[in-house]
Amino acid sequence: MISSRDNNNYIGNISLCYFIHYSTTDILPYNVKLYINELSRHFDKVKVLCNNEKILVKNYSLKTNIEIIHNPNRGYDFGMFYRNFYDIDPDKYAQIAVINDSNILFNKLDPVFEWAKEDDADFWGIIDSHEKPWFSMHPENYHLQSHFLVFNKNAIQKLPSFLNQLDIDKIFNEKDKKRLRRHVINDWEIGVSQFLIAQDLKPAAFVGSRAMEVQLNTKAKNLTNSMYHELAGNGYPLLKKKVITGKKKWYQPKDRKWKNTIREYGHEDWVIEKIICEFE
Repeated sequence: MISSRDNNNYIGNISLCYFIHYSTTDILPYNVKLYINELSRHFDKVKVLCNNEKILVKNYSLKTNIEIIHNPNRGYDFGMFYRNFYDIDPDKYAQIAVINDSNILFNKLDPVFEWAKEDDADFWGIIDSHEKPWFSMHPENYHLQSHFLVFNKNAIQKLPSFLNQLDIDKIFNEKDKKRLRRHVINDWEIGVSQFLIAQDLKPAAFVGSRAMEVQLNTKAKNLTNSMYHELAGNGYPLLKKKVITGKKKWYQPKDRKWKNTIREYGHEDWVIEKIICEFE
């Protein structure tokens, strides 16, 4: 973590996290509160970008460096980040994160940020991927998964150039949800990693998917779907919500192993059963 808590007036040394929360109810769920409060320990500022204007920071026990900003849901999490990035001066920040609520956080992030401090990456994520979607337009498809992305200073300086070369109207005007999702994955998730790598910037992942595939002796394309229990046993602190709520059969193990996963690896000071109740 790059933090300026000892000197918050030092321009260019502030860490900022955008957390994107798509709300389907008028209540901020316990699992989301846990996630953003935990992020607030590692960033000077946390801006929660939320589609629901009824969710207000004053109604919840949130850390003082957390702000809730209301945005329409256009362009998924990328669209929210894009609109808000142009409201700040990037030169003020040494670190900007883009994290969304597609995962449950069940344990502290300290090991992740301790690892990041020891690494000299220009941008990093919690897990990477070599998977090539059939609709990808990229010759190379290595990327950091976009649900947890952190850009350090060198990468921040390149973000305006990356965003300016995108066809934003294509994303914001797309009405078909499947096509929109493909645009966002191709242009944002894969695109930003490939753009920054082409600028000779170094990526890094807390969990390297290729190394983990070897360790777990699996050829699974997306470990966060199929090997989430094994990932948790190796220190990965997130569980994809689609594993629990997804309608596709392969997303839902018959034994409902996800409950055992977060009970076994969840932080002892957190009310893990309350998280489980939110998804039952």
